[in-house]
Amino acid sequence: MLGEVVNAGRAAGWVPGDASLPVADAAAILNELESKISAETPMRLLARRFSLSSVEMNVLWLLVSIELEPLLARAAQVLMSPGMHELSAQILTRLATTEHLECDGKVLERLSRFALIELDSDPHVPLYRRAIRPNDRVIELARGSLDATDDLAAIAQLIPAADTQRETAEMALSVPPELVHAVTMNASVLIVATGIEGSGRATLLRHAASIAGRAVLAVRSSALAVDPAKLSRQLRAIARECRLYGAWPLLLDVDELVDRTAAVDVELISGHVGPLLATSREACTWRMTRPLVTVPVEMPDEGHRHNMWRRAFPAAGDDVIQAAAQRYVISPGLLARAATSVAAVADRPDLVTTDHVHRALRVHLERRLSGLAQRIETKQTWEDLVIPVDQFDLLIELVARVRHRRQVLDTWGFSDKVGKGIGLSVLLSGPPGTGKSMIAGLVASELGLDLYQIDLSRIVSKYIGETEKQLASLFEAAESGHAILLFDEADSLFGKRTEVKSSNDRYANLEVNYLLQRMEAFSGISILTTNHETAIDTAFQRRLALHVRVPMPDKEQRAALWRAMLPDRAARAAKLDFESLAAEFVMSGGYIKNAVLRAAYFAADERVPINHIHLRRAARAEYEAMGMITFQHP
Repeated sequence: MLGEVVNAGRAAGWVPGDASLPVADAAAILNELESKISAETPMRLLARRFSLSSVEMNVLWLLVSIELEPLLARAAQVLMSPGMHELSAQILTRLATTEHLECDGKVLERLSRFALIELDSDPHVPLYRRAIRPNDRVIELARGSLDATDDLAAIAQLIPAADTQRETAEMALSVPPELVHAVTMNASVLIVATGIEGSGRATLLRHAASIAGRAVLAVRSSALAVDPAKLSRQLRAIARECRLYGAWPLLLDVDELVDRTAAVDVELISGHVGPLLATSREACTWRMTRPLVTVPVEMPDEGHRHNMWRRAFPAAGDDVIQAAAQRYVISPGLLARAATSVAAVADRPDLVTTDHVHRALRVHLERRLSGLAQRIETKQTWEDLVIPVDQFDLLIELVARVRHRRQVLDTWGFSDKVGKGIGLSVLLSGPPGTGKSMIAGLVASELGLDLYQIDLSRIVSKYIGETEKQLASLFEAAESGHAILLFDEADSLFGKRTEVKSSNDRYANLEVNYLLQRMEAFSGISILTTNHETAIDTAFQRRLALHVRVPMPDKEQRAALWRAMLPDRAARAAKLDFESLAAEFVMSGGYIKNAVLRAAYFAADERVPINHIHLRRAARAEYEAMGMITFQHP
């Protein structure tokens, strides 16, 4: 029949008369296909890995030939009805109905399920009329290329077992026995490694797969499509690639797929035979028939971190290695990236310092916090802070809690008693301008840590689930303890839960509930400031390690603030009456700072030293800006 089709095409002018293939010799095409099938080619690998029958392979070859061979393409067009522009299953069946080729609905459905052909999935269109073509991946295989197509390369990466073994040899990973058993049994289970980003979840799973001699296809879940139809095609393609390479799929940060698990269950899981690997922040909540194996991945202890830093910098001083291991409770992934950055900037391996390590970690942290927080540098000193003695004692306790937390929690074993919630959350409350943000900066400077002020406008989202997602990223970044998160005006985020009167109230309460749970498990350092401590949810207040109340300064403290705000280098009059300013103007430190700066500009404009008149004039302006009434003295 193929010869008759070509002859008809010649008569209709579709096929040139000097076509290279013999017109009536359809066997020539079949012989060429058979020779290609028998050779050790990518298509032969495809046939073996998918256990394709000769009929199925012939159909694939025919589809590919129609795409690549003009003679067959024009022959297919001859059989199309007027107005048709795509090859249909019916036309393919007529082309295949020769002595050697067969094609029916079951063959097409199986090839479609393996993502080897693209078959129109519209249920309202009969199978025989659905458009059909070979998948681009199959076309590349027929051309002799095993490289993945660009669309899949953008979301997945094949990692051979040998590469994983070389990488993990440096980390001396210890694979839990239950994980070893799961991978060596090659059972169709879901294995989820849980933990924070960079804790080594993916590395552990890849190492486990390499024990079974398997490569993994690492898939970035965040890059997968949101549209269900496109997601379905992507997941079938992932299952196809895993079967083609004999690899296991590894879904990275599978939390991104929580709302799309139906498609995952139907397409990827049913299409893949063997273990399905995944990483997740928290325990997997998928509903599926596969048995679940959860592997928690904890942060490495100080001894493990010491060994990793020492392997990274064998020539560095013991004090540097010890300080890095003690100070930075970081994940193996972040440690490895930081070590690479340090090696790039240090003049010699033996000249690595703790400052090199700190700056390297800062770069990686700011990349994770990009758009969500901004690093705050504090130039003030403790001498600039004026607060009551009992509140200053609380700040001394705060610093001590951070400096000695490892000794108390780990060495002395208090972490076993405390359980979760071993982090440090502090609330600074008081009127505006009393120095709450300055206190956060001073504490960070004292501890040698970076302070990052959270941009709440970027965190809080009107879209359901987005606020929790952004907060999870923040807490994970601060989990290691080498940075402090500052939630300024925290009552807008940590406010009291309300009575549920609408769906908005319900979702707002869900965000607060998430914060409560996340703070319970938080092990990093966070500082919250508020002008309205009564607006903070009581459940949050119970979880605070410290609550420092910063009151409005009294008269003596205000005089000290006026004096402290004037720099030593500033030109000033011989006598300045700070006591009278403190008595006349009841202002907090923030407003006093603004007044002193105003007075400096007044004096600079008059080209004279700062005097009492300048200070009083500036204080009156600030007082009026506060909404206070002042009286002009004669």
